[in-house]
Amino acid sequence: MCENRNVGTDYYFCVGCDERYHKECVESPLQIKHPFHPRHSLQLFLTPRGCDYHCAHCLTYLTLKSYHCTSCNLNLDPICAMKQLPIVKNHPKRHVHPLTFFPRQDSLACNVCGVIKKFNPTYVCVPCDFVAHRNCIYFPFVIKISRHRHRVAFTSSLPSGEWFCGVCRREIDNHYGAYACQKHCNNYFVHTRCALRGDVWDGVELEGVPEEPDVVVEPFERIAEGIILHFTHAHQMRLEVSLVYDRTKICQACVLPIYEGSFYACMDQCDFILHDACANAPRRIHHPLHPHPLTLKAVAVTFEDDGQFHCNACAQRGCGFVYECQVEEECFQLDVMCASISEPFHYHGHKHPLFLALDPDEKHQCHICKGGYSKLLNCIECDFVVCFMCAALPYKVRYKHDKHFLTFCNWQEASDSDWCEICEGKLIVGENDFKFYVVGYGIEGTTGFYGCNECCTTLHIHCLLGKQRYMKPGQTIYVTMKSRSCRILHNNSNSRPICSGRKCQRRCLFNTVFKVDAHIFCCWECAQLFDEDDE
Repeated sequence: MCENRNVGTDYYFCVGCDERYHKECVESPLQIKHPFHPRHSLQLFLTPRGCDYHCAHCLTYLTLKSYHCTSCNLNLDPICAMKQLPIVKNHPKRHVHPLTFFPRQDSLACNVCGVIKKFNPTYVCVPCDFVAHRNCIYFPFVIKISRHRHRVAFTSSLPSGEWFCGVCRREIDNHYGAYACQKHCNNYFVHTRCALRGDVWDGVELEGVPEEPDVVVEPFERIAEGIILHFTHAHQMRLEVSLVYDRTKICQACVLPIYEGSFYACMDQCDFILHDACANAPRRIHHPLHPHPLTLKAVAVTFEDDGQFHCNACAQRGCGFVYECQVEEECFQLDVMCASISEPFHYHGHKHPLFLALDPDEKHQCHICKGGYSKLLNCIECDFVVCFMCAALPYKVRYKHDKHFLTFCNWQEASDSDWCEICEGKLIVGENDFKFYVVGYGIEGTTGFYGCNECCTTLHIHCLLGKQRYMKPGQTIYVTMKSRSCRILHNNSNSRPICSGRKCQRRCLFNTVFKVDAHIFCCWECAQLFDEDDE
């Protein structure tokens, strides 16, 4: 009747159909009065198919029969409707006195979460003027959130002053409860509702659980001045300075070329190179996107399956080093570039610092790529939003046919006559927006490009860095439904090969190509769609 599979000890059983039915569902009256919603009667009705109805008491999805208030659009499943709400709740850790059920809850702000919640059972202590939602009574007291290095503990009130939430960056009313850093660093406070968000807290109560020591493990052993032994490589590496740009020299960690500055190179001539910054990347970090510590690895767990990983921040595939957490069943992974982005983040194209302050339930769009599929950073002083994929783009790059550095440019710096020197497609400036099109290649949706003011060179981001810029040349991955071996190669032949993709059949313009058997593909998507029937 209600399609809930959990059946208690008392139920009705149909011998002919071999079906069990809840006692509450079978005995449901057509109309009831319930203390959860005392204003109106609730009518038993069949939930229309396709309607997104949830039980206001247990929040489960309603599929068939439920009790409904037409005036308030409130729903209760039959099992919850037949339950009696406890009149008194005694929870001394939350409040010293017993709490009494209060039926008119719509206008009362909860002292725990600070929010007025419609259709949420509310309990009060009249002498103390204390109000708490039923669920808020059982909120955890000590937790670890992703946005702060230390544990935070619930406090019923904040000291006088002006305080701002460490998650949403909005002001906190100090008359209501919040979470505060246990080590009192910089008066760090978080709204209760923000601290318990699914993307901030892992759902584990830590009261009484001893903290693990935060052990610092160095990423390399220093052998001599300028010589190290990195934990990801068997040979010693020497510090060198990049004097001549070579686009085939790829950092094994971030999979970006060595554009300038110092880097470590293998002394045993095995092509293993690391940027100085990547060589010094810590082996263990706390990142605001995840509540657990992340460990740096040269080979991701998912490499065992297909030779690549999927970054949870920018949603891109990669073959470089990865920061990984395996505490949960679903592995959380960050590439090295996204892992380097933290709060506050100073983006080169914006004057204010950026934070992870957006509500994940709200839809926002990156101002650079116009997408919203990766994690977003935003400005709390204006409406600027940038995704991790765009935030991780290098500001300065090199191009083999230009002796100067190219810098990231915004659409305001483009003109209708600008064109990309690689694909020869134009940078098109629209009336209200800007996006580029690689003519005939269907790549669109960014308001940025790389340019050299001295030489008037302009290049699309994808054309210069590649569509999958974190795919490492020399790496073997597995693609297609049949997991066929695919080799990633530099696209540095004298002539650009033709993509073997059935829906592509165009020149491979990007700086890497994907080779499956004797077939060459311009991008991972074309290689993924390849099938033996295409041969």
